[in-house]
Amino acid sequence: MNKASTPKRKANKLPVTQPYVPDISKYIKYVEQAFNRKWLTNGGPLVEELTVRLKELLQIENLLLVNNGTTALQVAYQLKNLSGKTALTTPFTFPATSTAMRWQNTKVKLADIDRQHWNLCPISVRKSLIKSKVQAVVPVNIFGTPCDMEAFDEIGKEFEVPIIYDSAQALLSQYKGKSIFNYGDIHCVSFHATKLFHTVEGGAMTFKSKQDLESASKLINFGIEHNGEVHTPGINAKMSELHAAMGLCVLDELPNLIEQREQLVDHYKKELQQAVEFQSTLYDSYTPPMYMAVKFTSEQKLSNANHALNQQGYQARRYFYPNNHKYIQNDINEITPNADNVAGNILCLPLMHNLTNADVTRICNIVKKEV
Repeated sequence: MNKASTPKRKANKLPVTQPYVPDISKYIKYVEQAFNRKWLTNGGPLVEELTVRLKELLQIENLLLVNNGTTALQVAYQLKNLSGKTALTTPFTFPATSTAMRWQNTKVKLADIDRQHWNLCPISVRKSLIKSKVQAVVPVNIFGTPCDMEAFDEIGKEFEVPIIYDSAQALLSQYKGKSIFNYGDIHCVSFHATKLFHTVEGGAMTFKSKQDLESASKLINFGIEHNGEVHTPGINAKMSELHAAMGLCVLDELPNLIEQREQLVDHYKKELQQAVEFQSTLYDSYTPPMYMAVKFTSEQKLSNANHALNQQGYQARRYFYPNNHKYIQNDINEITPNADNVAGNILCLPLMHNLTNADVTRICNIVKKEV
């Protein structure tokens, strides 16, 4: 074999990501607590423990655990009474951001994104709000990179609309030295198994207002009030004790998981700094090592690199492609050239807790040959 060539992986393909699975004996200890108490759901002690620990980690007060990030969005839209109204969001996001709107009978309107940080552009949003009536703005902290949160807080005040963040990928993100949850009105977070922190399936909501927290707590439990009566239609969006048990296990290992992934991200960026573009911001922020997203200069180069990676046993993924609005709603006709450009050229490379530096080097060598 030519020593200069990149060896092919003989085993199964290395996936783009993989859930972190804690030691099963540790998980069983938490599960046994739930079994012994015969308390498996409906706000049990493990859900309460996880809530307290996450509030301490994030230094926030109003946090509610739910069964997944999508129902978190639905509850947020219901809480802000968006049925029959219009919400403005980004075309570059996971479908749930907008499909949850449609489930709540909310009309979707789009503004363009910024070509540098790939998030919803405040300037584009402001122009849209001046031209048309919108009842909520839903920015997305894409790939965990925070939006310009001060700008959106100003927009919310000026136009008197709630700012509801889809922070599915951004649990640990920071903006100007503070948790992103200090900004906006509501954040909806995903704890899906592929996330850096997960509960297998699960999510959370955070709130600026304690009143919103209390209202959402009723909505996720069928709308039942403390006296047992129902005054508003709710949904079953509670987290179970077994999912909270997984979250408690993963939370213990989170510092190590972050350190491992940050080292891998640094390795990627050093190897690929002349070959691709990375997501960046002009303001002080911290993005947790959740994804390794890179932007190619053309869709053809992306396609070539993706094919070469696949041939050599590495799975990459084109996230949020085609654009969200292209396949969820036919009557969306906003022109979003930045989103079109970014969505066509983004590829996420493998990133997970058990990835090796050797694999990162091989992946980067494959990419560099194609650009």
